[in-house]
Amino acid sequence: MFTKSVHLIEIKNRIFKMILGLSFVAFLMVSLLNLVNRRPIVNFIVPIIGAVFAGLLLVLFCKKKFAKLIKFSYMTFLCAFYLPIAWLTSPGSYSAMSFYAVLIVFVGIVMSQTITDYLFPVCSVIEVIFFLNYEPLRPEQYKLYTDVISRSTDLTLNFLIVSTIVFFVMIVLNRYFDAEHKRMYQISITDQLTGIFNRRHLYQALESFQIKKSDDENFVVLMMDLNNFKKVNDTFGHVAGDLVLKEFGDALNQSCRKYDLPVRYGGDEFILILPDTTVEDVEVIKLRIRKMFETTLAKYKSVDLDICFGIANSSGKSIEEIMQQADDHLYKNKEEFKRIGQNQLTE
Repeated sequence: MFTKSVHLIEIKNRIFKMILGLSFVAFLMVSLLNLVNRRPIVNFIVPIIGAVFAGLLLVLFCKKKFAKLIKFSYMTFLCAFYLPIAWLTSPGSYSAMSFYAVLIVFVGIVMSQTITDYLFPVCSVIEVIFFLNYEPLRPEQYKLYTDVISRSTDLTLNFLIVSTIVFFVMIVLNRYFDAEHKRMYQISITDQLTGIFNRRHLYQALESFQIKKSDDENFVVLMMDLNNFKKVNDTFGHVAGDLVLKEFGDALNQSCRKYDLPVRYGGDEFILILPDTTVEDVEVIKLRIRKMFETTLAKYKSVDLDICFGIANSSGKSIEEIMQQADDHLYKNKEEFKRIGQNQLTE
């Protein structure tokens, strides 16, 4: 069973809070406009009731209590009370009610989180269709209350109110989707365990480096492997092994420069992409990595945990050739590490 995204629920709560605030102001302005245009008293009272109700719900919602009940109450108010009464006591489609009907449907759709929530905008659509067909049957009920110029001013101001609400809601939604896109992209290129970049991002970065670099701008690939890491898992358990990997990821993050790229290549293999780097720079970085990781190495000295390095320069090579050279160099150093270990056992 899928659960709703915490981020989506949070953003919908923010939007609803904003809608309540804007509704409070909008209802007051509509009431004032109706008063200025000398509409019947009911056209003044209904928006005032809306303003009081929206203001009360806003206060309760800010206290973070009964959030679901408040949303249900507000949508019920718009759909079952405000829309039908305001339509029946105004010039209907000859007034700004069509604007507000669309707004109510829009708000209902935006705030819906479950299938049943969509009943509110659906019911609103049905109501509007009914009233549009009801008007021709009662033409005397929908006579204009104001002259043409006053009506034009009224429609303009109400259109601005509705547009402002839609505008602010869409700004919040667009910001949310932009932030969510960035968050999901960051997750897709990040190794969950170590917090550094993953293999997917590595090849994207390598292609980018290859495209951007000129003949005299090269980068170095520093490939690393944790020797005897399997013994850590076998001896101390996988939880300890995961902690070792995480600590090595932290060591890479702390050791590299701001424009270097630390990557977990897979398993216990890691890579550092080092732009504009000389052989001397690589040796300094290797020493820095060992220093940052020395506490962990000392902790697992009994299984002879160590770091093995492989180096490749990008000069004149394709991405495949660079990675192959780094892997070959790493393999050679691992074999040397094994040979030294066997000699020590023999001695």
